[in-house]
Amino acid sequence: MGERAPGLTRADGEPDASRRLEEEISTLRREMGDLVGELDRRRREAFDVRLQLKRHPLAVSVAVVAAAAVLGGTVAMLVRDGRRKQQASYKARQLKVALARMIEHPERVALGESPGDKILAAAGSAAAVLFVKRAFARPSAPAPKSRAS
Repeated sequence: MGERAPGLTRADGEPDASRRLEEEISTLRREMGDLVGELDRRRREAFDVRLQLKRHPLAVSVAVVAAAAVLGGTVAMLVRDGRRKQQASYKARQLKVALARMIEHPERVALGESPGDKILAAAGSAAAVLFVKRAFARPSAPAPKSRAS
């Protein structure tokens, strides 16, 4: 009667602390596994475009119409602005503004970049182009091959 199965119960009939901890740990592992599985399912659903289109057709329609309106409005404004700049009255106004600026600040009329600044800018541009070409020319590291056991 004083004998007991190792790790199961104490002499007074209570489970060992280590056994209780093992059961609690396995329960927590199961619950965490379930939670991770649910999070993974929700992530897949959230990034499934077709499913989102089916679930939210009104929101997608509104977003498409809004994007088309913004794009159409931008194109219309650019076309209108381009046509306006071709009109003689616009060109005359711009010439008037330019002449007024020239008369007000004649010292600014002949200002330009110095040859040193131009050379420095060209060298910087060439270095940037070279850097980008080399960055994209490097072959990416091959993926490790998996061994079939």
